[in-house]
Amino acid sequence: MAVKREFGTWLSRLLQGGVKLSEAEYSIVCALVDALPTELKSVVEAQFAGYNLVFREVDQRALNFYLKKGGAVTTSGLPLLSYKGTEAPLVRITAKLGTSSAPLHAVLTAVNGRAFQVTLDRRLLDREHLERAHVEHTVQAWRSNFANS
Repeated sequence: MAVKREFGTWLSRLLQGGVKLSEAEYSIVCALVDALPTELKSVVEAQFAGYNLVFREVDQRALNFYLKKGGAVTTSGLPLLSYKGTEAPLVRITAKLGTSSAPLHAVLTAVNGRAFQVTLDRRLLDREHLERAHVEHTVQAWRSNFANS
């Protein structure tokens, strides 16, 4: 199952301030999810399939994913991850975007049992939004928070 690129309808994004992922953001999210072990990946993919809203933070260095029903954020109907604590990094990648000389570092973080945020170490350049990410290095950060994976 692939992660979707559009969350919600154009009308819901307009009314709630959500965004459509750029080519670079989409490929980064897919690369992060693909790097997860099977048991975590299936839960995270189901969560992303259920999300209907994604916000890009003002500094454009993070994407936050939500399931909204009736105007409220919920986890109803989503499978949840089970781990130590309330916040846990799941995976980290280093990637290159097109001909950019600066590598990009990205982290997928779970909060309260759900894959919630993708953070980037820098803002994407305008031309980079059109590029696909090519992963150079992966760190399986989930190992320190998940006992049986």
